[in-house]
Amino acid sequence: MNCREGCKTKDCASYAECLRSASVTVAALNTTSPLNDAFNQTKRDLAAYRTARVNGIQPEGTSEAKVRAAEQASKKLGRAYDANTDPPAHMISSTQAAKFTNRMTNANSE
Repeated sequence: MNCREGCKTKDCASYAECLRSASVTVAALNTTSPLNDAFNQTKRDLAAYRTARVNGIQPEGTSEAKVRAAEQASKKLGRAYDANTDPPAHMISSTQAAKFTNRMTNANSE
């Protein structure tokens, strides 16, 4: 028997021909798939991270939220944020915190 169980004609020459006639698709290629959503989110995250790195910013992670927090910290600091040497980006929430961070970074580099 060459046909799949749900074949209406049951006279296909091969199993592949039966699948082609039924227009079977793979679920992972479906545009409403959760995998597609995760893939698109990853593309957005990495695009944001790439842009931040081009601008000299080193975020705490590659997620879009971490990148946006690092961008906001950079604006307040007046320089590129560096997660390796600066405090966590969410802690640089005011100009006073940014001034203190810049003062501490300058003191540590001397």
